[in-house]
Amino acid sequence: MKIKLLFGILFILILSACSLDVIAKPGVDEPVSEEPAQNMPGEAEARSAALAFYSALNQGAFDQAVRYYGGSYEGLEGYNPLIDPGDQAGLLKAGCEASGIMCLDVLEITLVQENEPGEYIYEVSFANPDGSLFILGPCCGATEEEMPPISAFTVHVVCDPDGICRVLDLPPYVP
Repeated sequence: MKIKLLFGILFILILSACSLDVIAKPGVDEPVSEEPAQNMPGEAEARSAALAFYSALNQGAFDQAVRYYGGSYEGLEGYNPLIDPGDQAGLLKAGCEASGIMCLDVLEITLVQENEPGEYIYEVSFANPDGSLFILGPCCGATEEEMPPISAFTVHVVCDPDGICRVLDLPPYVP
């Protein structure tokens, strides 16, 4: 029981520590932007990328989701060692369908902070399939006092001067 709790916490920490390095990996299609290349994308483009990413995951459009994701695949690789680490869409699919990543529709997205130009932090709430608010409850035998329920999740989005915005955080994980 303690091992599951530690593994779940470790996975969340790994996802939280995603690098802000959003250089595209070879073979990954770039998201299309309507902004001219010389202008840094704004908050609307970052919000749009976040909504597109989570919507693509929810709808099972994993190839499309890869275009909007710039975070680490390391946790997904750890949970799915039989999937080629270069198969990013396959890793996202396995995460959503078998590894406990909750690929739900976005219920609400709120800008919390804009750091340097092109770096945005949002609070995102997700909807259960019935439309109710998704709440991540205590894990692995912990009480609500030890691990309070969470319904708003921090999401980082980074945009580059070429108009490409990428989400750095996967949806919530439920062990």
